[in-house]
Amino acid sequence: MSQNHRQFNGTEALVYIPVHNEEYTIAGVVERVRQSCGFDLLVIDDGSTDSTASILQQLGIEVLKHPTCLGSKAMLSGLQVGYLLGYNYVIKIDGDAQHDPQDIPRLYEHAVKTGADIVIGSRHLHKFNAKILSIKGSGMWFCSKLVSLLYGKRITDTTSGFKVRNREACEVAIQAFQDGKLEEQSTYDVEELLIATKRKLKMEEVSVTMRPRQYGETKSYSKRKLIMFPPNLIRSTIRAFI
Repeated sequence: MSQNHRQFNGTEALVYIPVHNEEYTIAGVVERVRQSCGFDLLVIDDGSTDSTASILQQLGIEVLKHPTCLGSKAMLSGLQVGYLLGYNYVIKIDGDAQHDPQDIPRLYEHAVKTGADIVIGSRHLHKFNAKILSIKGSGMWFCSKLVSLLYGKRITDTTSGFKVRNREACEVAIQAFQDGKLEEQSTYDVEELLIATKRKLKMEEVSVTMRPRQYGETKSYSKRKLIMFPPNLIRSTIRAFI
């Protein structure tokens, strides 16, 4: 791939959307991203077995196809493409329609204005918006407290996948993957922020609203992954600081 490759126009930022079996939402997400910003756009089809692939063919969009589901490595693919093609910023947004593409310009502009290496789209910046007594909610709360303590600044949404990364943040994440880190999908986002903390990257947050998932099942918070989350988080924390 190059920035002159078919659908790429060589813009300042690359937006990438990793998807796995999102046939009901991906077309709408792509259309809203196109309406919200003029950045180049890449979809990473992570081994979808439904009609996602055929839908993407009809959208006239650049697609990187994984023959099988690679999980967290789908995140790596987007960062690698953005970094190797020379984009100054790489923006990840989910394909399940929970993230609002209209927030992309606000996150990008905040990154440029503040010089932040990572800008997180936060659901909890002004108020914690999860059920604290649930397994998922207590996990979110604990992870935010953990990262905030180690980073030395309040970070409210450590499990958000809606992020803007500059080139340095991309390079740090890519190197972490190559070192055998960031492999557990349920703790990927938290571990990345812990690694960023160790590398003294600058992190900022912008308040966003995320919609409830309407179709399919979340990949990160299945029942099995919720049960395994505490030991996985311990392993991710140790790996981040090795």
